[in-house]
Amino acid sequence: MEIAVPGSQVPGRCRQDGGVRNEHDIRGPKAGGFRAGLDAARLRRIALNALAIGFGAAFYHPSEHPPGVTAAFGVLLGLWAVTAVVRHVLVRPWPEGVWSVLLIGGAVCAGLSPADPSAPAFVGSAGLFLLVSAVDTPAPWIAGVLTAGIAGFVLAHGTAGGGPGVGVAVLISAVTGFGFGFLARMNGLDRRTERETAEQRAANAVLAERARIARDLHDVLAHSLGGLVIQLDALEAVSAARGTDPDVVTRVRTAREMAADGLVAAKHAVDALRRLPAGIDAALGEIAAGVRAQGMTVDVEVRGEPSRVPGPVGEVLASLTVEALTNARKHAPGAPAGVLVEAGRDAVLLRVTNPLAPPGTVPEPRLAGGHGIPGMRERARIVGGRLSAGATNGEWTVECRVPHA
Repeated sequence: MEIAVPGSQVPGRCRQDGGVRNEHDIRGPKAGGFRAGLDAARLRRIALNALAIGFGAAFYHPSEHPPGVTAAFGVLLGLWAVTAVVRHVLVRPWPEGVWSVLLIGGAVCAGLSPADPSAPAFVGSAGLFLLVSAVDTPAPWIAGVLTAGIAGFVLAHGTAGGGPGVGVAVLISAVTGFGFGFLARMNGLDRRTERETAEQRAANAVLAERARIARDLHDVLAHSLGGLVIQLDALEAVSAARGTDPDVVTRVRTAREMAADGLVAAKHAVDALRRLPAGIDAALGEIAAGVRAQGMTVDVEVRGEPSRVPGPVGEVLASLTVEALTNARKHAPGAPAGVLVEAGRDAVLLRVTNPLAPPGTVPEPRLAGGHGIPGMRERARIVGGRLSAGATNGEWTVECRVPHA
């Protein structure tokens, strides 16, 4: 159903249950294109693959190989180059399939090149390295492809009538590729274990932080505001009984309403912290539904792949969103707010914006303390993120970027 999303300048597609829009409903380039994730690590991987491809091409001498082998070798190098560039947008099992083709194709070309098998053997060993080093490649897959490569080389070698020296050269290349690939695989598994351990520690820290925030909100805000509401009720009754200036009574009544609204908002914040669902997109949908129920207009967009965001990072971003929207409602009452989450391959960005209050507008009374932004920064640092907040082009913007593996 096409509707105008509240707080948005353009019409969008919104779920009827009040949830958030996904990347298919967002104008502009989708996440996962060539530029997505174009960071230093990806550039290094592309450079290393380009260097290896250059070595393979430099040591290949077409005059010493049959024309069919030269054509096949060129196809293998081209496939390798394209896959190295677009590797980050390929889903399994496409990368493993390409590395398997490199292994088997390189082995067959080496068997058909008895005069100089070095360059095809290098490509085959590179395919073996890339296949083994990928920690998600199943061992049966590796064993099957390796068996196929050996069989292909033996058949091609027998057909070409090469000597035993060719087999020795290819064996050395294969052992080298497998050995380095196995070491890289073990290193990757160790890093994954360390990352999972760190995420578990971060998850525990987030749960403890959420419990502390909920407890502080309940104990400090809810109890204090509840007591303030009672005192203001009594003050209003006494003022009316003593015939106090009607303007004073009106201001007392307004202050009482503000305190009551603050109490309701504090209870909603505590409930949100205690009952947020798993997943950043689901959590933002729950938060948006809660603030809309309080009469606030909020537009939520989730771009990219929210499933990549680790649970602890998502929970911190959800709690930051709750506090940012609470502050927006308090300091710019009646103004719409926007929440944007961009989930990339190795980082996630949260941006919460709302228009600044017009000049001369008297803001609602604020609670003393001034620890909101520093507290939000501390929560972002728990998961390795950085948070900034400030006024830009007539809007107050809270932005948090958290890298993740």
